[in-house]
Amino acid sequence: MVFNSGMMDSAYQKLDQIFHPRSIAVIGASNRTGNTAGMFLEAHRVLNFNGPIYAVAPTGDEIPDFPSFRSLNDIPGPVDHVIIAVPAMYLPGVISDCVQKRVRSVAIFTSGFSETGEPEGMELEKMIREKARESGMRVIGPNCMGIYYPQNGMSFRADLPPGEGPGEVSYLSQSGGMAFGAIFLGNRFGLKYHKVVSYGNEVDLCSPELLDYFTEDPETKIILTYIEGTRDGRALAPALIRAGAKKPVVVLKGGLSETGVRAAASHTGAMGGSQATWEAVFRQAGAIQVDNLDEMIGVTLVLRRLPKFTGRKMIIISISGGLSVNFTDRAEFWGFEVPELSAETNQKLKRFFDLPGTSVKNPIDMAAAFMIFPIYQDVFRTLDEDAGSDLILLVINIEFYAYVENFAPGITDNSLHAFLEAIKGMKKPLAVVLPSVITEEKRLAFEQLFVQAGFPVFESVDRALKVLNLARRYHQRKSAGGR
Repeated sequence: MVFNSGMMDSAYQKLDQIFHPRSIAVIGASNRTGNTAGMFLEAHRVLNFNGPIYAVAPTGDEIPDFPSFRSLNDIPGPVDHVIIAVPAMYLPGVISDCVQKRVRSVAIFTSGFSETGEPEGMELEKMIREKARESGMRVIGPNCMGIYYPQNGMSFRADLPPGEGPGEVSYLSQSGGMAFGAIFLGNRFGLKYHKVVSYGNEVDLCSPELLDYFTEDPETKIILTYIEGTRDGRALAPALIRAGAKKPVVVLKGGLSETGVRAAASHTGAMGGSQATWEAVFRQAGAIQVDNLDEMIGVTLVLRRLPKFTGRKMIIISISGGLSVNFTDRAEFWGFEVPELSAETNQKLKRFFDLPGTSVKNPIDMAAAFMIFPIYQDVFRTLDEDAGSDLILLVINIEFYAYVENFAPGITDNSLHAFLEAIKGMKKPLAVVLPSVITEEKRLAFEQLFVQAGFPVFESVDRALKVLNLARRYHQRKSAGGR
């Protein structure tokens, strides 16, 4: 299915219905401890799905807190969305029941299909595909987690974040594990998801269709995708191009190495393709290709939280001269320049700190001035006004405060709050690095201060620099009129 430019048409609306079911049934429930269907039931209950949630227990068990039935057709009234968590051998009968019940959409958690490489699994997928096409019922999966749409109470785990306010990012992931990972990691850094689809073997609903849907979804500001392969390569490239023309698209490709291709085939039965072919498609689409989930979340946060920037000139602020030298080397490695500050900026900074061991050149080595938090406001206001720089990297090594805490208790907390107050409202893009140290619990608490204030925060300088450069190159392409 390809959506045309006039969008919000019947094709879009039909696919949108999947995310707005009036009722949900989960097939495969039982009172057995660890029952997978129970996980889906509980997830929808905890996230407050606004409609009936039915438990279908072929064993005849009564499932506490849910209306329970032995079969789907025993449920009185309509069922719009069904989640299937029964062994693969039972799929023919279950799918037939769904068709008879006139179910709109199905998400199949069950595995054991084409990813096994066995003829029986491939035949089962063929049967599901044919039933879906004949009936018009849409099928997500098999071998997938299905839908996470927190604002509508749809979820595949009860511990996923609830829908608090509008989401901004939608994510299609061929892998359930990569879906969990991105949701939890994004939530840690303040990223709100609009919709997430774990789509598995794409026997029916496939990545090109989902890309077209999210391209036209008005609430989706950025599209994230984890792709191992596709059954419709001819449709995927144009869909990526259409998406990239309207919104940022961040792509993590699984299975680029020979071993990874084999792993992808055994995971979702995905058809691969050479690394060069995939990368050419991503370039043509103007997609931002990342290497892992950390980079995916990082570049998304930079795109959403920081003003657009295309320049390379970076100011680096640190507490150590040696660290600053290393950070400068890494900045140049990742495509940035660390130019000397203007004489005017230098003179202004010297008024605020000119102590032994400090340097007001770029990189800025604040040394002991890091402990003099009343100067922060003046320092960052001066840097924000500097005409010869494009962005700022602030590296806060909190382990340097540890010794001072012995005779100045609370200095770490006071300094970080002072940094936060000083950088709020800055016009120049600024990213924060809080390197991992032995006091990790304290570092994570401080990380949340900057996250809640809307700044992208990183655990390492290299990760920050790579992500910032990916965002810079994206903005540069767009400002030049390219994808």
